[in-house]
Amino acid sequence: MSAAKLEKKIWTLEQRLREEFRVELQRALGQCLARVQHLETEVLLLRGEKPVRLKQAPYDCIWGVSVDVGDAELPGGIVEKPVADVVPVGRPSGSAWSEFSPKWESPQGEDPEDECVAWVPLEPVAFLESTWNLVLVMGFTDAGWLDIIIACLLLIVSGGLQIAFSIILLSPDFLGEPFESHIQNVEKWRVGVAHDYRHMDLAQTSLVSRVCNKDVSLIVSTSQATLLDEIDTFLGLLKPFNVSLGILLCMLCILMWCLYLCNEFRAIGLSLEAVLQIPRRAYTTFDHGRFATISYLRFALYCLARITRGVIAGLLLYAGILWLANTTSITDLMLNAVALGAVLDVDEMFFAALMPKKIQIKIQDLEAIKINYTRRRSQIEAVLLLLIMCGLMLWPWFYLVEPLANHMLEVNATLCGGNQDFVVGINSNQGITIGRETTNFGADRNVSLIEIAVRDLAFRGDDSLSSNYVLISQVARDFEIKRTELMSAAAARIMHCTDFDQYYIHGQPNAGNYEPYWWNTAPGLGFPQNSTCEDMKEHCDDENGELLRLSCGVTCGCAEPVTNPWFRV
Repeated sequence: MSAAKLEKKIWTLEQRLREEFRVELQRALGQCLARVQHLETEVLLLRGEKPVRLKQAPYDCIWGVSVDVGDAELPGGIVEKPVADVVPVGRPSGSAWSEFSPKWESPQGEDPEDECVAWVPLEPVAFLESTWNLVLVMGFTDAGWLDIIIACLLLIVSGGLQIAFSIILLSPDFLGEPFESHIQNVEKWRVGVAHDYRHMDLAQTSLVSRVCNKDVSLIVSTSQATLLDEIDTFLGLLKPFNVSLGILLCMLCILMWCLYLCNEFRAIGLSLEAVLQIPRRAYTTFDHGRFATISYLRFALYCLARITRGVIAGLLLYAGILWLANTTSITDLMLNAVALGAVLDVDEMFFAALMPKKIQIKIQDLEAIKINYTRRRSQIEAVLLLLIMCGLMLWPWFYLVEPLANHMLEVNATLCGGNQDFVVGINSNQGITIGRETTNFGADRNVSLIEIAVRDLAFRGDDSLSSNYVLISQVARDFEIKRTELMSAAAARIMHCTDFDQYYIHGQPNAGNYEPYWWNTAPGLGFPQNSTCEDMKEHCDDENGELLRLSCGVTCGCAEPVTNPWFRV
């Protein structure tokens, strides 16, 4: 529990005990006075005298009674005592009256508040455990000169660190370039790299399509993919409220930071007001943690320290809002907010960790100073704080967060807007731009032949180096020859005019090793692996249909008399 909260609890307990004692005393005295007055009335009746009805209570703010016996004359002898009506003639105030007479209603036009007690609540203002309060106890501690030097150094270092942090937070290098600078960068990437034919994958998919569809196998343009992922996460909707998750979290972090600094400014103002309650003289009178008087020099130094603290808090408030509003990663928002709070608490951490114990105890023993808090002041202060907080939230929303969201949408449109499925190249001989349509990004068509072959060979479950998709070469030289071999050489070596699907789909026996040729045919054209030659015959005359014409010779017309012998090339 902080010192301020502890002081408030002690002060509240003290006030409650005082109030309970006052109410109990009033109740006991009221009963005694009622009995005394009743006895006086009986004595008067025994004497044959008529009691006088009391118009006012003989004791202010004390329960009293009056006895009404009517206007009839009394006989001279002893008469039977009439039943007296006891009525209240005085009443306690506030909670005491509410507790002991809840059904009493004040007459019309009478002030319901007690006129006898004009009690104003006091707010105890505690001196926090901070290096900034060193100026209050300097000269009144039983510390040695070395402790005093260390304490002064801690005050200077903690204040200097907070000022340095404020300057660093406001520096352009730390805040970085504004987010709108990404618009020009992604536009250059889109027109310069994203549609370059040299960046297509084996599935004939353009680079921009892979980036915008979050292809995890990217090895180029990863910065653009990361930027796009941050934008999508930041602008993603929080269901079922349909509110942007990043914008909501950003505003909540800014609100938390503003509340943190508002508490700091309030504490600075209250501490200055509390010190103003101390009489100022030429010398400081200090005893048992209480200031009887404070010197002008010490008062000026303390005010200077609190004003410096306020300036640092203002810089941190401005820099923190800018930093949080420019944070585009939702995972970093909370971390940044916590880091800002740690910067503001540097002086308290220095005090708790490094302050000499003699001085530390003296600052902890400083007694809270009570200041008046009227109802009007409380209301005015609450309204002002609410207006200031609303202003602190509206400024970053309209000038920082909302423009950031608009810039993100613009960057997203520049990255992935329009047509993604084409690539271009330059014909250096003719000086014109050549373009072609690419394959749309998809989970099925984006699996390349190499990925299929590697998956089949790597995860077979045995140690045998055999695969349906890979033509294995045992020697490095043979591997290079096979890798660069032309289709004409393979067609000259495989002279069979047949459809390979009869061996590998329909199950007929075969003597040749044609598996790699057949199983690479369908995926290379974007067909399922169990496709037949009849399913793929529409691509027999395509420019990239060489492997299909080799694997499905009969279907593609190798047996027809008019077929060119090199139809498989």
